[in-house]
Order: sequence, then C-alpha cells, then structure tokens
Amino acid sequence: MQGLRLDQVVHDQAILQVVQDSISADQPCKGEQTIDASGTAWKVTVTPLEHAQRNMQAELEGVAGHEAASHYTYFVVAIEDLTELRRLERVRRDFIANISHELRTPLASVRLLAETLEEAIDTDRDKAQMFLEKIENEVQHLNGLVSELLELSRIESGLVPMVIEPVQAEHLVREVMARMLPQAQRHRVMLHTEIKEGNVLVAADSKQIARVLVNLIHNAIKYTPSGGTVTIGTALQAGGQVQRFFVRDTGVGIRPEELPRIFERFYKADRARSKTDFIGPGGGGSGLGLAIARHVVEAHGGRITAESRVGYGSTFTFTLPVAQRGNT
Repeated sequence: MQGLRLDQVVHDQAILQVVQDSISADQPCKGEQTIDASGTAWKVTVTPLEHAQRNMQAELEGVAGHEAASHYTYFVVAIEDLTELRRLERVRRDFIANISHELRTPLASVRLLAETLEEAIDTDRDKAQMFLEKIENEVQHLNGLVSELLELSRIESGLVPMVIEPVQAEHLVREVMARMLPQAQRHRVMLHTEIKEGNVLVAADSKQIARVLVNLIHNAIKYTPSGGTVTIGTALQAGGQVQRFFVRDTGVGIRPEELPRIFERFYKADRARSKTDFIGPGGGGSGLGLAIARHVVEAHGGRITAESRVGYGSTFTFTLPVAQRGNT
C-alpha cells in the first residue's frame, strides 16, 4: 500500500472524515457511526504520533544533533467494533424497564386492594374476602416472577445441575400431554400427538425438558382460539444424531418483526392477540418462559427455533442429542 492515498485503501467516508479532521487539527479525533440497518456500530479514533528519525550520515559530518533528526507525524487509526457493547447496553436498559414495569403493576394493585379492604373489612365481610383473594393472586404472581428471575439467572450462570440420562422421546411427549390435557380441555382446545421414532433415547434432564414442553404448550393454548388444535410431536432428524421435538398450534400467529425477539427475556408479543381468559395469575405471564426454554435447550447442546404465519398459527421446534450407547 506504500505510495497510495488513504482514500484508495479505505472507502468509508466517515472514517476518512475523522482522519482528515485529525490531520487538519493535528490532535486526536473520535467518531462513531452505525454501518448498516443491522445495528453494526464502529468507534473510530485517530491520534497523531510524532516520530523522530536520526540521520546518522549528518551526525558523522558534524551536524548538530537537533538538525540531524528528521521529524515525521504519523496518524494511528483505531477502529473498535461497538456492536456487542451496544447490544448489551440495550439489553440492560430493556431489563431495567421491564422488571420495573412487571413489579410496579402488581404492587400498585396490592396497594389499592389493601386500601379498599381496610374500608370494607368491618362493613362487608364478603367483599373483604374477595379483595383478600385478589391480593393473594397478585402476591402469587410476584412470587412466580421472582422465582423465574432467579431460575433464569441460575441457568445462565450454569448453576443449575443437569441430570442428563437416556430418556425415551415418546415418554417425554406423552407425560407432558397428560399434564396439559385438563388445561386444554378447560380452554376448549384439542391436544394431539404426532410421534415418529418415539422409542429413540435422547440425552436429557427429563424434568427440565418437560418444563420446556409445558411452557411451549401453555403458550400455544393461550394463543389458540377455542376449537383450535395444538399438536405435540417428535421425530428423528436425518442423520440419526438429533431428535426433534415440536409444538404446533392453529392460533393467531406471531408477526414477522416479533419472531427474532421472542426468546429474549421479558419480551412479550402483542398481548391483544391472546384470549381474555388468561391462564394463571397475573394474566399474560412474565415474559421469561421462552428465555428459560432457550437456555435449557442450549444447555443440552440443542437449539430452539420458531416459525409462524399470522392468522395460521406457530410452530416451536427444539432439538436434543440422541443418547449414545453406554451413556448413563
């Protein structure tokens, strides 16, 4: 590159402008820019660096030392990728905003209910009992939120021990279906199974994977209109090393712009899509279930994905490694 101009090597105008500003001012200059719509961000720093090169021939001829040195000014250009840092900052801001919202709403409800209970406790015992039950529901929601937060933190930190052992794929599917069937019937949603190669043994912590399936089915029921269908299935993927599990519904679907974020903690899709008779205390859930599911599946060496069409339904799929013979 010797002898070439900088703009013949670097074609980014923002970087060239920072270099030009540093040369003109003969002092350090900094700049930040977003490269494209994906959010890639760079920090560019240009710093002048003076360099003195001694002229040995001139010294031999008796020229004074300061005249025997040639001075050059170099410019150090440092480019730092800030993309991951910006993403982490956004996650931190979102986390603080979301946890504040999730705690503020039930706490405000408890406060109002307690004030109303105080007025009704001596005059209307039935009404007071109703307010007590509502307070209990809100406290249960808060307790569940805190428990899920702690569980997610432990899973992310690798502090949850996984008891990995060979488990029959069909057993996992049918066990969870039996647990979720009463809930599906209560919400008038049909629950089906679609099992292929169900006798395959997968390497899994059955308790944790059952939790993943329960969460996926719970969401499927919540977003499927009465009369709809939720299908739980499993099949061996091509190659025979990975078993696929899926939960497919005929619900309202998820918008394309929401799909990339649904496994983020606290991210919630449009609540207006779900039924009015939400499952569980507190309504629409904590927004942590899918984040926990992703971490559990990844801790098993698997991967979880989602596909959806608005108005047609969604399919959540995750994979688990097939247990090798001799594993315990």
